[in-house]
Amino acid sequence: MGQKAPVNKYIKKALCGVRTRVGRTLLALVLVIQTVGCTGQTVKNRYIFAEKLWSDQQYAAAVAEFEKVAVRDPQGQLGLQALFRAAMTQTLYLAQYPEAIQKFSRLAENSKNPEMAWESQLQIGEILYAKTEQYDQAIQHYNKLLQLRPQTPEAAEFIFRIGKAHFFRWEFSEAISSFEELMKKYPTHPLAEKALYEIGMSQFTRASQTAQSGETTPQFTFQQAIDTFNRFIKQYPSSSTSVLAKFGIASCLEEMDQLDAAYTQYEAIKSEYPAPEVIQVKLMRIKERKAQRSR
Repeated sequence: MGQKAPVNKYIKKALCGVRTRVGRTLLALVLVIQTVGCTGQTVKNRYIFAEKLWSDQQYAAAVAEFEKVAVRDPQGQLGLQALFRAAMTQTLYLAQYPEAIQKFSRLAENSKNPEMAWESQLQIGEILYAKTEQYDQAIQHYNKLLQLRPQTPEAAEFIFRIGKAHFFRWEFSEAISSFEELMKKYPTHPLAEKALYEIGMSQFTRASQTAQSGETTPQFTFQQAIDTFNRFIKQYPSSSTSVLAKFGIASCLEEMDQLDAAYTQYEAIKSEYPAPEVIQVKLMRIKERKAQRSR
C-alpha cells in the first residue's frame, strides 16, 4: 500500500467533534471531497457563472469572475480561456486597455495553445494601433510579430499598419518605405492598392507640412504626389479610390498655385466625389483667390 496523504488541519479540527469512529470516517471523506476533489468542479461552475454574467451584459462582474477562474487555474485550459475572455471583454466593452494588454501578454507567454498565444499577440497590436493610438509601440509590436512569423497571412496587414503608424507620427519617409515594401512583397494583395494611394497621401502631406513651415519650396514633392496619384489611376482605373486620387491631384495643383488646372480637376470630379459640398467649397475658394489677384 502507498503512503497515506497527510490529513488537513481543518479536517482534524472537524473530527474532534465527532465521537464515533464511523462518524469520523464519513465526515473525513466528505471534507476531503469538498477541499480536494471538487476544486475542478468549482472552477468550472465559476466559469459558467462568468459566462452567464457576460450573457446578461454584466461585463465588469463577468471579468471579475473570469479573473477568479484564472487565479484558481492559472496553467489549466479553463483558466487560460477565462483569462482570454476577460481580456477580450475589457477590450471590447469596458475600454480597460492597459489591463487587457497585461492579460494578453500573460497568455502570449504562458499559453500552451499556439493559436491562443498568437491571437493574444494580435489583440495587443489591435489595442496599440486602433484603440489607444500608441503608434510608436504599435510599430515595435508589429515588427516583432513579423520576426516571429515572417510568413504569416497577416504580414501584409502588419506592414500596412506600420506604414500608417509612421504616417500618423508624421514620419513620412518611413511610411513611404513601408508601403513600398508591402507593394514589393505582396503585389497582388488587396492592401497593395491602398499602399500605393497612401504613398501619394504621404507625399502630399509631407509637401503641405513643408509649405506651412516655410522652410523650403515643396513643389517637387507635390509633383511626386501627382505622379503617384496618376500612377494609381492608371493601375487601378475601376477602384472606388480613384476619385480620391483625382481629388489628391487637384489638391496638389491648388497648393502649387496652378489654380486653373486645379479648378478644372475639381470640376471634373464634382459629380462622383463622395462629398460634393467639399468640391463646392474648393471651387469657391479658387474663384476668390483669382478674384483677389485681378484687383
